[in-house]
Amino acid sequence: MTDSRLLRIIVGCLILLSLAFAAPAFAAYPEKPVNLLIPYGGGGTTDVCARMLANLAQKNFASPIVVVNRPGGGGVLMHELLAQAKPDGYTLGVVSTGVLTRTPFLRKVRYDPEKDFTYIMLFALWQYGLVVQKDAPWKTLDEFLDYAKANPGKVTYSTAGTGSAQYLAMEYLAQLKGIKWTHIPCKGGINAVTALLGGHVTACAQAVEWKPYVESGQLRLLAVLGGQRIPAFPNVKTLKELGYDYEVVSGPGLAGPKGMPPEVVAYVTKAFTEASQQKEFLDLLSKLEMLPYSLNKKQFEDYITKSIPLKRKLVNSLGLGYQSK
Repeated sequence: MTDSRLLRIIVGCLILLSLAFAAPAFAAYPEKPVNLLIPYGGGGTTDVCARMLANLAQKNFASPIVVVNRPGGGGVLMHELLAQAKPDGYTLGVVSTGVLTRTPFLRKVRYDPEKDFTYIMLFALWQYGLVVQKDAPWKTLDEFLDYAKANPGKVTYSTAGTGSAQYLAMEYLAQLKGIKWTHIPCKGGINAVTALLGGHVTACAQAVEWKPYVESGQLRLLAVLGGQRIPAFPNVKTLKELGYDYEVVSGPGLAGPKGMPPEVVAYVTKAFTEASQQKEFLDLLSKLEMLPYSLNKKQFEDYITKSIPLKRKLVNSLGLGYQSK
């Protein structure tokens, strides 16, 4: 064997060896269990929803998906842990749109929603609406708002609490229309609806705790506060359809720490997107009174980018921002 031929063989082997070592780390992903962090305790709606999604996504994962509940601080703790995790795809989290776009302005947190996460997808929404009593004189949202504007301080409305998604939606409408009304915060959605049923408030902005009462005719749904109509009430329009550039996007999504490899993001996205489209998961959402809502990575990022300045301004204008106190 000539020296030149031997040299070519050696060089060729070195090239093959270097290519082997240069193979992308994601080629083996996942090679160990993937932790899926949940911001709330076991047995709740978010937990049940996330566990079903993880079980369905498991079919496309070579390694186990381990669901880990990390409750604390109204969901803040998990988001802080997720932001600080290694961005290798082995720590994912079920994030909350509220904890991302409202909480950072209501209290001090150790994460930046615009800088600390890799957003993957949003997969479900809570259903929110504005309801009044069945014999109320207003048949439309505009009639209700016109009345409220013409009668400063006379209209009261209930929600599950100050700073909630539905509370901010109502105060957005008030600022937009120049309305002065009174918010009555209640301990939970059921109590907010009960306050309306008992005639203690004029209206209620809340999730679907009001649904059976609208179906029975005891309450009237004036508008959907979310971004899409509610299947049970297909003729009731959303705020955006009524001409108001606002929607309550409140629901769980999937994210990881900032800096996840694009190939790993693509792998995770494919598995969880397919899972979110399964009939078993869609049936569960219906049972939980949630709506399927698909935002991909880019759409999720755009939602965060658009929501942050709006929520910051709204929260601070109401004197709720911890930095404004």
